[in-house]
Amino acid sequence: MVAGGHPGIRTVPDTSDCFTRLAGPAEAGEYALAAVVLGFLVPVAEAGLSQAIVQARSITPGQLAALTWINLLLGVLIFSALWFAGNVLAAWFNQPSISHLLGVMGLSLLITPLGTQHAGLLTRSMQFDLIARIEVVSWAGSFVVTAALASQGWGAMAMGAGFLARNILATAGCLVAVRSSYACWAPRMAHFREALPYVRFGLYDLASRWADFASNYADKLIVGKWLGATALGLYNLGFTFLMLPTARLGYIVTRVGFPVFARLRDNKPALQHYFNKLSRDMITLLFPVYAGLALFSRELVLIVFGAAWLPAVPVLTILAIGGLVRSCSAVFPQLLKGLGNPRLLFIWMLVWSAVLILFLSVFLVARPTVESAAWSRTAAKFLVELALLWWLAGRCGVRFTPVLTYAWQMALWLLPLLAGCSLLVLADGHFWAVLSIKAVIFGGGLLWLMQKGPLRPAWSSLIASFGIERNA
Repeated sequence: MVAGGHPGIRTVPDTSDCFTRLAGPAEAGEYALAAVVLGFLVPVAEAGLSQAIVQARSITPGQLAALTWINLLLGVLIFSALWFAGNVLAAWFNQPSISHLLGVMGLSLLITPLGTQHAGLLTRSMQFDLIARIEVVSWAGSFVVTAALASQGWGAMAMGAGFLARNILATAGCLVAVRSSYACWAPRMAHFREALPYVRFGLYDLASRWADFASNYADKLIVGKWLGATALGLYNLGFTFLMLPTARLGYIVTRVGFPVFARLRDNKPALQHYFNKLSRDMITLLFPVYAGLALFSRELVLIVFGAAWLPAVPVLTILAIGGLVRSCSAVFPQLLKGLGNPRLLFIWMLVWSAVLILFLSVFLVARPTVESAAWSRTAAKFLVELALLWWLAGRCGVRFTPVLTYAWQMALWLLPLLAGCSLLVLADGHFWAVLSIKAVIFGGGLLWLMQKGPLRPAWSSLIASFGIERNA
């Protein structure tokens, strides 16, 4: 789930590869602290109103204009509060430089409201190809800005400027794409009254986004305060890789979930069928990815980030194991919003956030290390989140048992590959030789599973889904 930004266009703060390579763990941790604060505030300016547009049965230009002015007002208020609170936050974390970093990144609060409703209209009309093009351009621009400034020694500020550039480009793309469908910029008071149902929906969606953000980023605040910026930089690297598969690859599958579930909400058999299919597609796509991250974590960190980041290897391996449960849960936010039940989504995220904080606190008290922090999240996923997902599925009128059964089968099919590759860890050979053998075993095994083995039907279904969504 995306915390903040335009729906379907990912504009949340994260750590790009170019910045992480050029910076050290301390600078990456400094940016991560600022990103947590902005990630909590950005959804306020959006206020969930774009999600209400996607879910609404009908909406007028006047109502869209009223929602835009609401978003703009919220953005100005939140930016003003952040501007005055920057020094207080910097003092709390004992990182004086994040005050200026927050100011630069906070400018997004004044920019993203201009394109929020336009992005909602793009998602509502399922123009996913256009959304993808806007996203590619915005991320490319962000990469160029971040790489150029980081190479000049700007440190964490380089990533802050890249984040701002990404939001500017995404907003501009949405404004250009929907300019012909959006002509009313002077709403009447009646339009604000008509927009109240969307505001109510948006408030629940905002609350659920805050709770979702807390579940994904509150641990960073605790790790940063408890273990320091360097430990947070290591933890954030592993966490980024935990999020990447569902944010990048899984998004290809789930992006149609919200509008489709909204259309099928009154057809229970069709709802169950589509829920099963979308969940199986996510597991088929993401289980091998997370297994590969766990298996090749050391090689990945060395090649991409360098030897300075080797302490992050166990963190990445541990969180990748938890990614298996994340694959099973990826469809639920789309299902709950499609059914028009953001209140249940909020309850889920609130409970899950409390569970994660509790597990993290207990693990850090027992052993205050970054590896212990990673194990706390993975343990919570297997011990608590699976039970929460089962309960949620029942509240939505769908069965979770078929999804769990397929996930268990998928794990068993991948286990021999993982066992075979793991034995090579004991081999005392050249780095590239061992890596090549592991890649051949893992890649060859996956190809057999997909083309001739038990994964062939599921993989064919996934490829067919790609074709359908590409033409949506």
